[in-house]
Amino acid sequence: MDHPERPASKIAPASPSLEVYLLGLVEFDDVSRLQRRLVYDLGERPGAALILCEHPPTITVGRSGSRAHIALDDSELRSLAVPVRWVNRGGGCQLHIPGQLNAYLALSLQTFGLNVKQYVDRLHQVMLGVLPEFDLTGSTHADEPGVFLGPGRVGTVGVAVGRWIAYHGFTLNVGTFLEPFRLIDEPPKIAGGQAVRPTSMEAWRQRPTPMSKVREAVIRHVESNFGLERNHVYTAHPLIRRKVRADVFAPSYQ
Repeated sequence: MDHPERPASKIAPASPSLEVYLLGLVEFDDVSRLQRRLVYDLGERPGAALILCEHPPTITVGRSGSRAHIALDDSELRSLAVPVRWVNRGGGCQLHIPGQLNAYLALSLQTFGLNVKQYVDRLHQVMLGVLPEFDLTGSTHADEPGVFLGPGRVGTVGVAVGRWIAYHGFTLNVGTFLEPFRLIDEPPKIAGGQAVRPTSMEAWRQRPTPMSKVREAVIRHVESNFGLERNHVYTAHPLIRRKVRADVFAPSYQ
């Protein structure tokens, strides 16, 4: 007796995976080189890459920023060992400093079916999802990017796109020392002309906020917001040096 052929079984394609680089305190220039390498690699394969790190004091200037937005002159910045880097992301001037988590997320917009606005919106949603895990409620403003705790901005977003691969990402002030933000002049204003000042998770919680727990939460919310079900975690990369500059604003890192 003849048996009808069984239909070929259909195997669902695996969801894109997430490569996570937990790098600790590293120089901005080293991470920039790693980002360029990851963007190049993602042009040849699916998936996404997430770098989580902190930087010694560094000012980056995006496409909306200018030298006029930095309060100190070049000699004063040199005396504080604070370099300035001009970058191709959106947004203005940004101070990076220990205690601030930098999340650089690179992925193909076409692969994930996103446009730039949707990508940026999901970065906001990642931060808005992380904050309640630490008893905080964040908000956004239509006229000013970033995530806010009350009137203070706790997270910033700035992205770039090349070959339809989005990169850069967001910063989240966890236990950041806020006084050095005076280096950035003329803070932006939200509706009603209210100046936007930086704040941090610890400033609102009034108690320590473990960076390791925040990193874990960020990874989970990146996965859930971008439909990623698997990750591979790395704690080093050949392009990353382990020696960093001494930080005049955070002696515990010296």
